[in-house]
Amino acid sequence: MLLQWCTLSPAGPSQLSAIRFSSPSRVHSIKIFPTDVQPFGQCPDIIARTEPEAFFLDVYFNAHPVGSQVDAKQKLKAPNALMPTVIPYAGGIVEYAVNMGSQFATRLMIVRGDFETVSMAIYGDVVSDTPPKPATYSPLSLPTHSSVPLVPALDAAKSNDPTALARNLLALIPNAPSLALIIRLMFCLKQPNDDWELPEFPHLYSDLNEEEMDIDLDTAFRSLSRPVAGDIQSEQLQRFAKKVSEAVGPKDDVQSYLIAGILSRSASQTPEFTQALMQALELETIFDASTLDEDALFTLLDASTNPDISRLLKAPWFLNVLRAVLALPTVTPAMKRACRRLSDRVGSWTVFEQALSGVPDADYTRAALFLKDIGKEEKSFGIWLSCITTHEDLLEKIRDAPAYEGVYPLDLMSGSNPSEEITHSEFMAFVRAYVGVASVLAVYAWSDSLPNLHCRERTLGVLRLWQEIPGYRAIICPLLLLPQMTFRLECMTSGNEPPTTAGINAESLLFALAANPQSFLNSDFVRCVRGWEPWSLTWINERERADIERAAKLADEGVGGAVEELVGFAKEGRDAILDQGRTRTLRVAVAVIMQALEDDTESGTKCGDWTVLQAVWGEHTHGLLNYTIDVLTRISMEVKQGFSLTPSPSPTIGLEPLLLLTNESLHLIASLHALSITTSRVVRLLVSGVLDMYSCADAISREFVASSAIRDAALLVKHACANVLRVFSRGSQDQRKCGPSVVLRTLFEQGLNFDNVDPAKRVLSAFDLVLRVLSDDLSVEWMAAVIPHTLNPLTLFFRHLDPMHKVQFVRRLVSLDQGVLELGDFLVQGEVKRLAGLLRVMAERGVVTQWEVGAGLEFLAGLMEGQDGDWCIAALRQSELGVIMTGLLDASLYSKHLGTIAGRLAENLDSLGIELRLSVVAALLRGVQLQELSICRMNAFGLISAVLETTDEKDRDPERLLWEVGHALAAVVESNNSLPSLDSESVVNTLLLLDSPSQSDLHGLTPEQWGKLCCHLESSLPPNMLAMLPIIKGFHPSPSPPPTISLLPSTVGLLPLCDLISLLQPPAPIPSTPPPKRKSPSQDVLGLVAISPPTAVLRSPAVTGLTKTYTRNDFRDLRQLPSARQNTSRLPSMHVDDFVQVEMTSSPLLQPAAPTGDMLNLSPSFNTGKENGYI
Repeated sequence: MLLQWCTLSPAGPSQLSAIRFSSPSRVHSIKIFPTDVQPFGQCPDIIARTEPEAFFLDVYFNAHPVGSQVDAKQKLKAPNALMPTVIPYAGGIVEYAVNMGSQFATRLMIVRGDFETVSMAIYGDVVSDTPPKPATYSPLSLPTHSSVPLVPALDAAKSNDPTALARNLLALIPNAPSLALIIRLMFCLKQPNDDWELPEFPHLYSDLNEEEMDIDLDTAFRSLSRPVAGDIQSEQLQRFAKKVSEAVGPKDDVQSYLIAGILSRSASQTPEFTQALMQALELETIFDASTLDEDALFTLLDASTNPDISRLLKAPWFLNVLRAVLALPTVTPAMKRACRRLSDRVGSWTVFEQALSGVPDADYTRAALFLKDIGKEEKSFGIWLSCITTHEDLLEKIRDAPAYEGVYPLDLMSGSNPSEEITHSEFMAFVRAYVGVASVLAVYAWSDSLPNLHCRERTLGVLRLWQEIPGYRAIICPLLLLPQMTFRLECMTSGNEPPTTAGINAESLLFALAANPQSFLNSDFVRCVRGWEPWSLTWINERERADIERAAKLADEGVGGAVEELVGFAKEGRDAILDQGRTRTLRVAVAVIMQALEDDTESGTKCGDWTVLQAVWGEHTHGLLNYTIDVLTRISMEVKQGFSLTPSPSPTIGLEPLLLLTNESLHLIASLHALSITTSRVVRLLVSGVLDMYSCADAISREFVASSAIRDAALLVKHACANVLRVFSRGSQDQRKCGPSVVLRTLFEQGLNFDNVDPAKRVLSAFDLVLRVLSDDLSVEWMAAVIPHTLNPLTLFFRHLDPMHKVQFVRRLVSLDQGVLELGDFLVQGEVKRLAGLLRVMAERGVVTQWEVGAGLEFLAGLMEGQDGDWCIAALRQSELGVIMTGLLDASLYSKHLGTIAGRLAENLDSLGIELRLSVVAALLRGVQLQELSICRMNAFGLISAVLETTDEKDRDPERLLWEVGHALAAVVESNNSLPSLDSESVVNTLLLLDSPSQSDLHGLTPEQWGKLCCHLESSLPPNMLAMLPIIKGFHPSPSPPPTISLLPSTVGLLPLCDLISLLQPPAPIPSTPPPKRKSPSQDVLGLVAISPPTAVLRSPAVTGLTKTYTRNDFRDLRQLPSARQNTSRLPSMHVDDFVQVEMTSSPLLQPAAPTGDMLNLSPSFNTGKENGYI
């Protein structure tokens, strides 16, 4: 809401202006309007007045604490504190955000600065000291993050001509040259300062016609220092190419460098010129391993950015030359790096062209990384940009690309997106965005070189906008690190008083670059930020400037400084402070060390490992891996605070930098693993921290909706967590105490450590990591060496999984084990044994135990489904599954999964015991009674008759089974859908197999139902089975109510409080007779008052000086009649042994036992006569 509109003018000797609010207010933003602007459309009489056009404003807010009534006294004692901030106003309508936090408000705003008048609107909220408590609860929805699309003019990713914006910006400059010429002058063919002073500039071209017929290669090389005119005739280009070809002599280093230079300078020219040179030159006669030095290789690397030159250099002879250079004994690390990059670039051009065409199986990830590589050098970048904007075949592919439906282009240069998940339209949107950003950078460089202030300011504004948008940010940040771009931004940040819009935009661009630690690996960027003087910036405050300078100084110190910072932070332990500046410094330290380690891959040497080890030893310490793991532990402690079940203090830093620091630290740990000696303690600490971070990152990636940047960082952390565990779990098993077995054991144990976290999410996070460790590439030998050391925690962890994840876990183990350890059989038989134990206490423990049994059956049914479930059926043959099935049926309980198990067992009867076979038959019949869907889908009676045929007549239980068959047939007859599909032949076979002279009653069937069934059998039986009908009709229907069958619960809802208390309490000990007292009753007569009246004890003949031990009810014989009549109305007591017996049969609270005769004779009946004072 609008808190205040005002036009301020400084007053008094202090030149101050003040705004007083009527009540405590929290300011959100301040908007300043220039002169003659109408800020409010509904109030045309209000006109702003702001003079001069640019100035600095010092703003001070009175800090008014906001809290509960308990803090009222403290508020009265609060000092008159002021919160300062600085506003750099550079003209126009500008809104400045103010973050006052939730603990403070303000009543007074003081403004000071070199201004005459300033018109501003102040927006915010009025704050109450004691916010009213809501009378009713009203749930609030989480804030959703909705991306706002760019306007079409600024969205190059969706434009058919991505250079249109750059051309429009270039049109702001009078008499501006073409975009193609600007690209060549700014990036490829930089002109000397003298040429800039000539009146013909920039239209200064190479005159190839003035060259003599006998020119040498050096002359030809120097003649190409200027661009070639666009209207030059093709005959002139061919004549020049022929002259160059004729100047080629015997192979030597100088000639190779000059030819490479000619190719490099022609690469950004018109396509006809490059093609003429390619046709005239025989490169195979020029280049070989002996003539290619470091300068020639890097020059060819730039030239190969041209697609025509790249195709020529992709020939097998040239690739063999590069291999020969790598094999030279005198090759330097720089030459190795150049050879590898050159070989990769000539191959990547083909991949890039295939990706542009959208051919099937195009490698879009490699094509995007190709653009990332060419953006590292200005000349390569300029040559590619010139080619993509002048080669008609490439332009046509960009213009005809399919429409992109996304909001912003994807970040494909990170390499995290698998190529098969990228579509052609997504890749083309990324290429269009890259071309658009590169073209605008060329215009910015040209406008800054002139300079043209208007064009430069507008161009910087576009770049700043793109840097705040995902997708565009990933493109623009690496390109801003090009040397000339960093130098231009550095010049823009100096001397900005009064502030300028261009200077503010430049500081914003550099500040965003400083958020990425990779920027500090660029020497030009480090030189730029270290050149900032204190209090010299307008948009970046002094604290942020100091933090950036500290990180830049660390990058300048190299690996030694990085190791010192990392070790120092780790030694601070839990007291280490993680603020914005410290996080930035740590990220830079990790990046510096990683750069040294990655130097091994690029150069093919091991100097990076040695450099890191020397730096560690230089700090008089060892075990950099241990210190890095300690850093990870400290980060995980900070992040976990926001995901605990109890309230935690407000974080001092955002989630995104912490997640990014975690991701980079995990990659460093994975790289240091090969250089370090680990112990079991270190591995356990690492796995615990990894599990903590994975749990938090998984929660963010699934539920966090406020920022896509945080979600992307969380996905990076999840990938890094899985990667580092794979690295440590693939280690050697020579040291078993600190090898892969420790990784798995710690995952199993820490997955069940529910310390102030959500238990369900904790288990699932550990399960995800376990599956990533147990990947499909593991060998049987690895399993045999690791799993036996983790069997106990594995079994315990397995029991805490839900049925679906249990099935997934066991199947993964079985596929990796391949029957060597028989892990599947072990876990399945153990689960069946556990279910059998639960079944015995189900009546006492209630619904929770029923759910556990149902979940166990769901697990077994899931394993038995499909063709790969045969091993599970074999494992169940020798288990207690029959006991479980019989116990459930006897308890009138059923589960749909029980029917699935019975059906699968009925299809595989080999080696099944008689008890299990009869249990299968009973379970199938019980499923038919319930008309359970899984039973209805199978031919239940066909399976039943098949099972019964494999049993002997003496082993069957006709009475029990006929009872089940009768109720099953009754359910079928009552169901209109089941009777037509009934397998009559199987029903007849089942009844014949159960026919017994002593039992012919079919319980559950009424005569009407039996008649209806017989009619159906007569009409549906085949002719050869009709003779059996008289036997079938010999059965007699016996009506009886259907059994009450309960289904096992599939979920456990909110339980009553008493049930929860009984579940949480430990089991009560079984009561027993207390031990006898050692003191004689005659020595302590009053101690027996609770047993019997004192008079009875004193008159008892059993009282002697010795101790008597009473058993059961013997003590009651001591009671005398007069004393017994003095008893009250207390119920007869029960001996503890009798109580235990009654408790084992039924609960005394629910079903009290009737008094027996002995209990009634414990004492005479209560007399209400006159002798007792009644009536």
